[in-house]
Amino acid sequence: MKEKFLKIVKETSSDISEEDLKLPVRDIGIDSIDLVVIRVSLEKYFGYEISDKEWHQLNTLDEVLGYFTSKGLKIKEQVISSKMIEIEKKIEIAMPQLANNSLSENWLLKELGDLHWKLLSDGIEQRSANFKDEMGNRLYATFTRISYSCSPLNYFQENDNIIFNGLIKRFGSNTYLSNINGKSQNSILSAQLMTSFSVRLSDDNSKIEKGCPQEKINHIEEIKTTPEFLNNYRLLRKNLIDAWQAFNLRFPVNHDIIFEHKYDINPYYDINGVGLLYFAAYPIISDFALKNYFLEKFETSDWIDEYQTIGRDINYFANCNCRFRTMLTPSFRGKQTPLFRMMLTPH
Repeated sequence: MKEKFLKIVKETSSDISEEDLKLPVRDIGIDSIDLVVIRVSLEKYFGYEISDKEWHQLNTLDEVLGYFTSKGLKIKEQVISSKMIEIEKKIEIAMPQLANNSLSENWLLKELGDLHWKLLSDGIEQRSANFKDEMGNRLYATFTRISYSCSPLNYFQENDNIIFNGLIKRFGSNTYLSNINGKSQNSILSAQLMTSFSVRLSDDNSKIEKGCPQEKINHIEEIKTTPEFLNNYRLLRKNLIDAWQAFNLRFPVNHDIIFEHKYDINPYYDINGVGLLYFAAYPIISDFALKNYFLEKFETSDWIDEYQTIGRDINYFANCNCRFRTMLTPSFRGKQTPLFRMMLTPH
């Protein structure tokens, strides 16, 4: 049994040895995303679903193995009635949806995020404010990755209608992935969003832990194998790839720095309703740095009117508190769009 258990663990973290099973998980290099993948794989293999309360009491992988091989374990009661959870929404493009003579990317991100949350709420039949874990802690569906491509944003015109269609699936009870498409006249967009449930156990936004909602109903269809969208995110987070593929482009992943710019977080704009750095603020902060790069290096801002977003792939690795400053470091390769890294530092 231990051999099979170790094999399942090594499929996610290949450098784990049998000796590591007795060490605290925090000491053997397994991060929170790896643990999600390992947990789901073990639940599927053993046919048991472990509660958050019991999971967080286990400190080593040996204890996890003992849990899954213990006798008298009962499968968590849950309504298994998966169905297609879909949504459709029609919006007229007006001034609140526009910015700089084009569709507002900030508005678009918030709208896509709202559609994802509504799909999630419909699937587990709970309003977002009622998402809680088994200990009664408030849960947040925090975005971990968003990728979208679209017609140039200035192709979306005032008084045109956008029709959004979306559906959602899940990997285990923690990770949810939605696909949302939009069409307006001859303009189109396609987005994939991924969230994981998290709990904030203190006022420190940098200390957020994974969690699962306490629900007995979950109609959202489950994905049987680790989604590529999640796995690529996991590999990038662990620095296990040297290049990132997106929109038929290849972006080398390295630590080269050619420009830095400080950005002070605006708590009245960049922080969301639950006190976390708003996921929709990240690309706006990135554009702020890009604007200053062109101003300082080339003394021009002409690109602002000449270029429009046609795609982004955003990976979220951490959050921060209001009194933090972001250090933006773009790394350019030829004429390709820059790959940005954001580092958070206290004032």
